[in-house]
Amino acid sequence: MDLLEAAAVRAWAVAARTALEAAADRIDAVNVFPVADSDTGTNVLLTVVGGADAVALAPADALATDVARAFGRGALLAARGNSGVIVSQYLTGFARGLPAHAGARDVARALAVAARAAREATVEPQEGTVLTLADVVSAAASSAADAGADLPTVLAEAVAEALRALGRISALHPVLRAARVLDAGACALLVVLDALARSVADERPVHVPLDWLPTAAAHHATAEPSGGAYEVMLLVSDDGAGGVDGGVVDTGAELRRRMGGLGDSVAVVGGDGWWHVHVHTDQPAAAIAAAALGRREQVLVRLLAGAHAGGSALHDRADGRERWGVVVCTAAPDLAAWYAALGAVVLVRCPEAPVRSEHLERAVTDTGAAHVVVLPGTGTDASTEPAVPGVLVETLDATDEVRAVVASLALAGEGPTAQGRSAAQAALGRLGTGTVDVASAAVASQVVDALVRAPRATPAESLTILWRDAPDDELLDAVVAHLAAHHPGVEATAVGPTGHGPALVLGLD
Repeated sequence: MDLLEAAAVRAWAVAARTALEAAADRIDAVNVFPVADSDTGTNVLLTVVGGADAVALAPADALATDVARAFGRGALLAARGNSGVIVSQYLTGFARGLPAHAGARDVARALAVAARAAREATVEPQEGTVLTLADVVSAAASSAADAGADLPTVLAEAVAEALRALGRISALHPVLRAARVLDAGACALLVVLDALARSVADERPVHVPLDWLPTAAAHHATAEPSGGAYEVMLLVSDDGAGGVDGGVVDTGAELRRRMGGLGDSVAVVGGDGWWHVHVHTDQPAAAIAAAALGRREQVLVRLLAGAHAGGSALHDRADGRERWGVVVCTAAPDLAAWYAALGAVVLVRCPEAPVRSEHLERAVTDTGAAHVVVLPGTGTDASTEPAVPGVLVETLDATDEVRAVVASLALAGEGPTAQGRSAAQAALGRLGTGTVDVASAAVASQVVDALVRAPRATPAESLTILWRDAPDDELLDAVVAHLAAHHPGVEATAVGPTGHGPALVLGLD
């Protein structure tokens, strides 16, 4: 093959997806950097699945460059985790570097563009990782092309050199060297590039050998991440981007600067007017606010120490009960960390865009569970039902913030299982609610009395207090004191701020 053909790019997308499906567990097993959460293989797989799905929708007569752009754009929008974001930018850069008719030298140059794009996506590039591997691939491809090799040979030699160098590359990084493992992101990119090389070589069906990968038997642990407890990912459209300090904003650079001040593992990648933002931070709400340089959507927050997609350990608890996933939708960014700390994947609706079914489906997939409870809250319409193949999704009647909070507490208390789902449903069925429009202890006490004294099938035990604005300790203390004096059997839980609605919302169960 003298030129990169559209059929080869299509075959590449399919082969990369198939190979990563087989390799994901083994790549997950060596994932110790930047966070030892055993999900790099799964994250890159889900990223490439998004790209492959986009390729499948490309017109039949699309040119190779158009198919490659679809692959990159689909991967960018579907990117998961730090490694997935970097791989998506690599694919986007590769497509951007391709001319209309790409021969061996052109593809080598496109690999160089891809390597630079991946490196530029990160705030603090780390040697000994996927970024170093991308440089090795670029250099090897350029050398082969300069020597006059044809396109299949250029790619085959680049992959072979990367395989030879993988151990040496990984040993450059102190965390990987100490754990004696290969870099998981580099492994994932190498699988993707081997699929390209074999697709260009007209191998049909494409078979990517994975015998060089370590087995998935061992799990390697390292210290907890220092950059932050939560992972925040979101899309930002350039639509409506304004200026910074009176000037014209460079959206990607400004997003990297802002996220770099809030955490680590920062990756910001862009293409076709979209930016995909990834950061590990202790301040999810601040990260979401800092990304307001355009239209924000698909805003996802989860606890890094919690359950991540992929890995058999996610599907069963130690007591043998199946672990259910939980997705909470909210229009209150300040509550994202609270929900995530209880184990949910949190989908935050920003004012610029609604939550769409594809956003919900992504959140459901990211739980990594076969059964998922969705709490619509204030983030989405309860009728927006996600459909994910192989996943049973149940949407509970938690259609406002207080009901989402109460259901989350019930799920956390019983555990994310079928029993927890039943406990949440029962709590929602018993729930009585009231609102306090003005932040007044006297008014709040009256609303509490009315709720507690209303006829109930079972005695009330807990009062959930949602506050809208910055916490008023005096007001909350007064409500708690009133409960202790007049309703000693009722315990209070205060959550906030919601940033919307009445001054206080009360939920009695």
